[in-house]
Amino acid sequence: MNAFFSAKPYPQVLWYFLGTLVVCGVILFLLHQLPSRSKRAMIWVTTFLGGAIFLVDFLLPPDPVTEKNALATTTELIGRFAQVVVGMTILLGVYNLCRIHFNNIRRRRPGFYNSGVFFAFFVAMLVACFWRGWPEWFNEEYRPPAWIRVPEGADGVDLYTLLFNGLLLSLEATMFSILAFYIVSAAYRAFRVRSAEAGLLMITAAILMLGQVGVGVLLTHWIPPESAFAGLRIENVSQWVLTTINAPVQRAIGFGLGLGALAMSLRIWLSLERGSYFGQEV
Repeated sequence: MNAFFSAKPYPQVLWYFLGTLVVCGVILFLLHQLPSRSKRAMIWVTTFLGGAIFLVDFLLPPDPVTEKNALATTTELIGRFAQVVVGMTILLGVYNLCRIHFNNIRRRRPGFYNSGVFFAFFVAMLVACFWRGWPEWFNEEYRPPAWIRVPEGADGVDLYTLLFNGLLLSLEATMFSILAFYIVSAAYRAFRVRSAEAGLLMITAAILMLGQVGVGVLLTHWIPPESAFAGLRIENVSQWVLTTINAPVQRAIGFGLGLGALAMSLRIWLSLERGSYFGQEV
């Protein structure tokens, strides 16, 4: 099985790819011909077996020599299959995104030029990534030109680095910086002191914010750090709120989320959480 997933030369990879397309197409066609009741039963059985295998793999003790149990190979194979399925879902997402932006351009919707920019940078990043990683993926001696990939230690910036580090990271930082102003505006509208709880929330938020900036520290800098009242300095009060009050609450919330995730996982594993798959819930 490891030999099957190992790196192959380019012609062999092409045949593997075409064969996989044919086999998957036949399987999907046969599954599409099944009646609805059979499809539901197949989903139930597949979900239960997949969860049972990983549960048993977690409970089985490992071999003292190999440090693996009897299901280690099976779970590894299922994990690789899950990666393939996740890759297919990403392709579906890319197809849906391209379809939406193509319709925006075709129908000349307001702001359709943004869709054109999306396609331009999508194609550029796609070409840069695939061409840059070609030697590692297919074990070829061919090296892409310098504008795609600059050799290590050489001067200059290749297209991938320019698009990723020069544009993407900078645009993400700009976007999150703009979002900070919207968060402040939303917090200002939300923090309206209409009750004692809202007032306590406002006071706590003010203490935490002042304890993280220099202006807040200056308000209580006159209190000597070595005195008995050093705990009243704004930075110390802020740290006390974070570690003594906030941390236990966060742990309690995390514990509740863990129990909820466990309950939801059991419902999905036992096919009790029908949702959109079957149209109703048991």
